[in-house]
Amino acid sequence: ILLVIGGILFLLSATGMGAHIAVALIGIFVLGAYTALTRKEWKIPALEIAMRAFYGIALITGALLMKLHNVTALPIVHKVSALLFVLLLIALTVTKLFKKSK
Repeated sequence: ILLVIGGILFLLSATGMGAHIAVALIGIFVLGAYTALTRKEWKIPALEIAMRAFYGIALITGALLMKLHNVTALPIVHKVSALLFVLLLIALTVTKLFKKSK
């Protein structure tokens, strides 16, 4: 579900800002539930925490982008942190899948 949410968030031009914000807020609840359900299964805790931190950074910078339009670094930080969130999510998911199959 988190991968789908991450994918939808990258489709801002197709979904529009309203849907982007709604999906990001839904993502908070999904990420919270996912954390509660999988915390005991974390194989690489530092990366799990970093993934969640990048989602938080993307949320905060996204909220700031709605208020501060003249800060050049905000869109860059927003996009990079969102990308790092999705990349870490994919890496951790693949790692868990391979460890379960062994």
